[in-house]
Amino acid sequence: MRYLAIVSAAALAMGLAACSNETEQKTEAAADAAGDDIEENVDTAGQVVDNAMEDVEAGVDKAAKDLDAEADKAGDKIEKEWDEAKAEAKEEAQ
Repeated sequence: MRYLAIVSAAALAMGLAACSNETEQKTEAAADAAGDDIEENVDTAGQVVDNAMEDVEAGVDKAAKDLDAEADKAGDKIEKEWDEAKAEAKEEAQ
């Protein structure tokens, strides 16, 4: 009976060790997979941020060009009105 108890305890210990090893391997595999997922998500997030920054840069460039064009139009209008006012003043002076 004592021998049976010792053999049973040994078999139980070996079963737990095997189960523990399998659990450890599964845990490591799950951790590796989670790490890969995190790395992929970080890469994707980085790409999204890069794309957003490129869009912002393009928008700022367009706004600057539009502002420059509007400033040119305003300058042309002021110059034209100035020339007209000078011509009118010259006519009145004669």
